[in-house]
Amino acid sequence: MKKMIVSDLDGTLLKSDKTVSVHSIEVLRSMEEKGIQVVFATARPPRDAFELIPDSLQNEFVICYNGAIIYRDADVLYSKEVSRQTVLEIVGVAKSFELNNICVEVNDRLYSNFDVATVFGKSPFESVDFTKFDFHKAYKVMIYADERITADFLSHLPKECRGVITDDGTLCQIMHADVTKWNSIATLLDHFDLNHSDVIAFGDDFNDMEMIENCGVGVAMGNAVDELKSVADFVTKSNDEDGVAAFLQDQGCLWIK
Repeated sequence: MKKMIVSDLDGTLLKSDKTVSVHSIEVLRSMEEKGIQVVFATARPPRDAFELIPDSLQNEFVICYNGAIIYRDADVLYSKEVSRQTVLEIVGVAKSFELNNICVEVNDRLYSNFDVATVFGKSPFESVDFTKFDFHKAYKVMIYADERITADFLSHLPKECRGVITDDGTLCQIMHADVTKWNSIATLLDHFDLNHSDVIAFGDDFNDMEMIENCGVGVAMGNAVDELKSVADFVTKSNDEDGVAAFLQDQGCLWIK
């Protein structure tokens, strides 16, 4: 029976220097040779994901924007966006909470009302005034704060969307209400005629929670947030210790059978 491995990128498959070790690549390739489908699920936009995933693994499925879009190579298999009106409502709510640093992802481009270098490094972006910015839909809205964003902010978001707070509480990622990594994984399960029990998933942060809870085997990284570890079936080594590969070589062998 065909099975599926789903791995987050940052803090999970990627080391702290944003590379994937030769050992991890070899282990994932060996899984493919056993007929197992490898999928990557990340909050990152496609332009970043495809740059970070090693060439030898580029033929796999990639879930971006926390589940808002699914790619295989250049083909889009699924996408879910929020309307411009909803984005403007989010901007209004953010400002009412004095959260003024806002980014929007539109058609794999980043638009922002502040210098994103302080948050996302050298990511190219276009500076905009969102009240005048002409667009129809967006894949994701991001709110950045120097201090922790509270859960109360999430309760005031428009019903069409949902937010998840990551990065030690300083980043809120907002997508369509139907968008989660797990919902995109469920779409792929239908595509491959697989069950949730056929999936092993690896993650490290709050946006991995649902997929870790719902898949057949949920694995938290050694560097994961405590809340994720508490719902995972297993905790493996850290991302800098090739935790994904270590688990697949050890406990994963039992699951594959």
